[in-house]
Amino acid sequence: MQKVERQQHKDRGRKRLTGLLLCVVLLAAGITAGILLRNRASEEPEPVRKHITGAVTARSAEELKSLTVTQRGKDPWTAVREEDGSLRLQPEDEREPNTWIVDSSIAGRLVDAAVNLTYEDIFTENRSDWEPDAEDFGLKDPLVKAVFRYTDGTEITARFGGSADPDDNAYYYMTIDGDDRLYAVAAGTVEDLNTGRELLHPVHMLEIRGALLDRITVRNGDGTVRTEWELQGQVSDRDAAENWLLKIPFTYPADYDAMKNLRDSAENLRLGIYIGNAEGETLKQCGLDEPAAVIELHMAAGSTGTVSDLGVYDVTDWPERTETLILGGKKSEMVDYVRFGDEIYTISRFSVSIFTDTDPQATVARYTVATPLNSLESVMVEKPEGTVHYALVRTEDADEAEQSGTGDTSKYRCMRNGKEISYDAFDAAWERLLTVTVSGRLPAGSEKKETHTKYTLRTVSGGTHTIELSDYDGMHDAVTLDGHTCFYLIKGGMTELP
Repeated sequence: MQKVERQQHKDRGRKRLTGLLLCVVLLAAGITAGILLRNRASEEPEPVRKHITGAVTARSAEELKSLTVTQRGKDPWTAVREEDGSLRLQPEDEREPNTWIVDSSIAGRLVDAAVNLTYEDIFTENRSDWEPDAEDFGLKDPLVKAVFRYTDGTEITARFGGSADPDDNAYYYMTIDGDDRLYAVAAGTVEDLNTGRELLHPVHMLEIRGALLDRITVRNGDGTVRTEWELQGQVSDRDAAENWLLKIPFTYPADYDAMKNLRDSAENLRLGIYIGNAEGETLKQCGLDEPAAVIELHMAAGSTGTVSDLGVYDVTDWPERTETLILGGKKSEMVDYVRFGDEIYTISRFSVSIFTDTDPQATVARYTVATPLNSLESVMVEKPEGTVHYALVRTEDADEAEQSGTGDTSKYRCMRNGKEISYDAFDAAWERLLTVTVSGRLPAGSEKKETHTKYTLRTVSGGTHTIELSDYDGMHDAVTLDGHTCFYLIKGGMTELP
């Protein structure tokens, strides 16, 4: 017979086990609830700190007398506001007697920062909260220190430190002398004031008009011509883009795409930072006492037009002129010194290398025919078996059809030896002829033999181009374009016209 107490002991053990399990379950549930609550809390947005914006000063531009800017690690510069609203940079020392007007776009931003100095937030009202850690805020050696002086005799000194939000650098720390507060200031204000003296000088804008270019010359430092391209005809000719000629170091028609690239590059030339006047020691330091090269861009007199924002077509007349860039030494791996007029600037080496480093031979025409159909008036083909003359006749509304790009060939007619043939057939044949390229370059000293086939092209602008074929060897003909012989073509390479 079992003892009761033993049975009772067994029941007590079960009760303890059950209680223990219940505690474990409750503990697990508590932990889970805590995790869920913590996760939910982390998903809730943190309270957004309300920004306290305001102005340190709000004045009119006329109230600014001068400003002095000191960039970290650089000497300060001072600019004084003139009566006409411009800023005149003051000389660094007595050795620099000349002063000059600050670039107008930069001056506008500097004046605005000086008379409308605003802040985006106030981090603290107490100097003791930030001054011990001034170095951490970038304020022990400020990124920029600016002193603004006004006509009423007051003065504000602002110091700008490091970024207040390193993730996107939208705001910077700022302090004002005589003010205990630590401010947040917009990055734009700091960027406007963080301007080096060398950037303040107005930079001359090169007025290169590709449509008016008619000669591009590259000279060596001693003045001798290294390479020269020249337009044959007038810049106003309809087919002017196809009529460039390489003149030096040898003479041959230039490639359309190569010349377009040169003209576009000329239009995109930009001067960089102003270095100083082109005189004395500055010339020598910049390698301009013995120039590396000279680029001359000659433009004919003419007109160019642009469409304004209002949709009005504005025409500008330009006189004949030549822009000259004298290249000096290297400022860095990507930047050279350049003299323009009486001033020295920097310039991107990449932008000028297309003129100085391009192999002239790479710019000559590899196509035997360069005149597009819409520039062609007639073509005469002379062969031993006879001569064929093709004339293209345009109706009054042909130009309108060309400009609209409708491809309506009914506006044109083609005459072969006085008899009309299919214009579409001639169009297709001419397109094939435009794709014919030379096979190779003739050896130096090769002499041209008697011409056996000659094409004479007359253009709508009144120009004339000739293509002559003469025997070179059993497989090839020498090609002479406009009287210049440089390449050969496989025999039969010129496709037939209808």
